[in-house]
Amino acid sequence: MMAAIIRMEARRLLRGRWLPLLWLAFFILCAGAAWNGAAWVEQRETALAAIQEDERETQRLRRAQIADEVTPDNRMRYGGALYATAMSLRATLAPGELALLTVGQADGYPMAATIHAFSASNTIFDRHVAGMENPSVLAAGRFDLAFVIVWLLPLLVLAGSFDLFAHERERGMAPWLLSQPVSPGRLLAAKAAARALLLVLPPVAILLAVLVAGGAASRAALLATAALVALYALFWLALALLVNLVAENAAQAALGCLAGWLLLVVLLPALALGVADLAAPPSSPTERVNALRAQAMQARAEARAQAAAPANPGPQRSPNIPDSLRRRALEVERGEHLIRAAAAPYRAQDERRLAWLDALRAASPAIALQDGLERLAGADAARALRFQDQAHGFLLELRVLVDRYLAEDRLLTVADYDAGLPRFVLREASFGERAGALLFDAAVILLTGAALLLAARRRLRRHTTFTE
Repeated sequence: MMAAIIRMEARRLLRGRWLPLLWLAFFILCAGAAWNGAAWVEQRETALAAIQEDERETQRLRRAQIADEVTPDNRMRYGGALYATAMSLRATLAPGELALLTVGQADGYPMAATIHAFSASNTIFDRHVAGMENPSVLAAGRFDLAFVIVWLLPLLVLAGSFDLFAHERERGMAPWLLSQPVSPGRLLAAKAAARALLLVLPPVAILLAVLVAGGAASRAALLATAALVALYALFWLALALLVNLVAENAAQAALGCLAGWLLLVVLLPALALGVADLAAPPSSPTERVNALRAQAMQARAEARAQAAAPANPGPQRSPNIPDSLRRRALEVERGEHLIRAAAAPYRAQDERRLAWLDALRAASPAIALQDGLERLAGADAARALRFQDQAHGFLLELRVLVDRYLAEDRLLTVADYDAGLPRFVLREASFGERAGALLFDAAVILLTGAALLLAARRRLRRHTTFTE
């Protein structure tokens, strides 16, 4: 009986001829959003390739100088290129596996770092700060696949489900349907299953086809995306079911579904952001920059005062590396301690804000899905901050290497370049960490949907008939 009702309901939906139009509209929206995402990925990859090529070209020119132009007689002319402090390195944050899925928060964080041994840690990202577009555009977000899924997919599901039973009730067909040898719960479950087949599976298939056509190849990422989107669509189907058990007619059901969409997709995310702003306001970039610059200036002043003081007699230095570079290294080390101390309160403030934002993912399935899609795309704040931490760590590793050169009074040689200078490699989050975050997002959607189904079941038990 259940299978027969599902087939009958599916035929009725397809007979209306509006369903293929919804599929087509969703496909066009997904294709357009994927095109925008692919264009952003290409732009980002082109910029990163130029940054990496700049690193290679700089190293090639300096190697050529050492090999072809430096002689014992003119070494002083090229002294800067011979010192280990001349190493010019880059750290880049490549787009994630499903980068065309969403830009997410990637535009708000630097995509690369220019690293020299004597660079202050607070300045290595200055040349590569992303998000130079119009601030109002960044605040509104981009038209990408995440926008289509989070904002527009619910409207597609609700458009086909708002009259799941209210239409029959309004036309007086409910008593006839309930006179059939099937319980009201089974009847509604069968009608919902038919809509799940026609309103959930096709959009998920369309999304996967668009992602594969756009170059996505990671099966695990594709499956995780499909699972999250399917859960999200089923959540909206559960909402439509509950609304149909409350509404007296199709008009009330449509208004109830629209109100639910406005609450969960528009109002709650804005409210959650407002709560985060009140509980843990973001740190001021201008205030942070000024504080760190003040500490850097203090370090330079202390180093100059120390240099002006009478020097204690010490062991004779080899003439390869001037003492000015050694003093500069001490100045940088001192400045790093001051900068870290000044940056600690701002970093703690940012971490508190991220903790609040993570907790507020549970406020709405729309927030949880957006977070999950950003993680799958590699455009989440956690990945961007991981890159920044590792870029700072790479800078410290370079300083250790340079200190070794200074201690040994050793210059750079062609062999050093041929052996390969240090290169930055991003260490992604572990599988368990990424899976745990995605499971949390999926759990928010699943549990919220289960709560709606539980409320629908209680409503059904209180009203054994829809004819009242």
